[in-house]
Amino acid sequence: MLAFWAIFDRAAYHLTVLGIVSIIIAVALYSVSRWAFWLGLFTFPLYFTEFLYATLASVNLVGWYPDIQTAAFNASLVVYLVFLCLSLILLIDRRNALKTDRILDRLKRPLSSPETTSKHPQ
Repeated sequence: MLAFWAIFDRAAYHLTVLGIVSIIIAVALYSVSRWAFWLGLFTFPLYFTEFLYATLASVNLVGWYPDIQTAAFNASLVVYLVFLCLSLILLIDRRNALKTDRILDRLKRPLSSPETTSKHPQ
């Protein structure tokens, strides 16, 4: 999405946003964060809609195989759909392996350190 935006259409800022969100989700899932699961789950329909729109626009505008470039672009969209569905299946399959949110746990922690609260029992 970021490459398409940079090369073809700089007015398609939604592709930039979706590309950046994809990178954030990937990094957060790599660090085994549970909130990335929910973000990935809720952004799947956006990515699927983007696939449908791009495929329908390409096919309606020039057809499936008018030249080698269009055929390669349409084939890349099909590969994108395969990886998109595979990533959703893997995301749902691995949801129990995700740890609690370290970032959110830090926000819920009290401001005083645990050492000072354990020294003064009441």
